[in-house]
Amino acid sequence: MIRLRSPKNVLAGLLFILFAAVLGWQSSKLELGTAGRMGPGYFPLLLAQLLGLLGLGVLVGGLRRDGDALPRADWLGLLLITAAIVAFGFILPRGGFIAAVLVCSALCVAASRPFKPLASALFILGLIAFCTIVFVWGLKMPVQLLP
Repeated sequence: MIRLRSPKNVLAGLLFILFAAVLGWQSSKLELGTAGRMGPGYFPLLLAQLLGLLGLGVLVGGLRRDGDALPRADWLGLLLITAAIVAFGFILPRGGFIAAVLVCSALCVAASRPFKPLASALFILGLIAFCTIVFVWGLKMPVQLLP
């Protein structure tokens, strides 16, 4: 019988392998090309393989070395982070980029422990400025800033 010496690392390794499998499966639908003339699926498949190897290493390490046990699940945090992702997708086309980042980051900050109102407000304002500079002005994403 296999003894999980580090359940946290075993779970992390399994998640890495799962994400690698999904990424590899999705990239297999694209043309791979060759190393000299890479197709659109070449780099994602390479990343999937590297992620799978990393996951395998973490998994084996979790089976061989002692480590931390799994912490208790923070269901409220998980719910708030999931709500933040859904809210961003819902608000972006209706309320604009700034409102979407504001609501998304506010929900994520509410999921953190301990919650500090002043630091959270400064973080949210900085994140709005950073995301606007990088994504809207720098990368020229076709989104409206305000409704």
